[in-house]
Amino acid sequence: MLTEILRVVFDCNVFLQALLNPNGVAAKCVEAVRSGQAKLFVSKATLEEVRDVILRPNILSRLPDADEFQIEAFIEYITSISTFTDSVPHKFDFPRDPKDEMVIDLAVETKADYVVSRDNDLLDLMTGYTDECRDFRRRFRGLKIVNPVEFLKILVSKQV
Repeated sequence: MLTEILRVVFDCNVFLQALLNPNGVAAKCVEAVRSGQAKLFVSKATLEEVRDVILRPNILSRLPDADEFQIEAFIEYITSISTFTDSVPHKFDFPRDPKDEMVIDLAVETKADYVVSRDNDLLDLMTGYTDECRDFRRRFRGLKIVNPVEFLKILVSKQV
């Protein structure tokens, strides 16, 4: 039993890894959400990015049996285990990788405890020494960015 339900936002790469490797660490993160160990937040932009990335030829080639129906079923599955957030105001500028801004904006808007990502640009926000990284940690003290393995360890440590 968890003492509290963690609020979380997954970066697109976590969903993608879960799809590509159903037995991997990212899939276990998705399963943790499905089983109620964490509350996942998504937005329209999140779902669109997941769909767009899956439809890239280099990704589709790794999913030889996938068709449009299966891809939509995966998106619907994500939606079914998540809390959808309609309006996500822009709160974070990230010149290093502007596409990552929407992940942080969603996490801030939903008061997430964690962003789970394999993206080094995002992960560096927690440990980097640039003004940008320090500003992130100062402005969003309650938000942590971790990789999928770290997130699973956090979930285990929260169990009674």
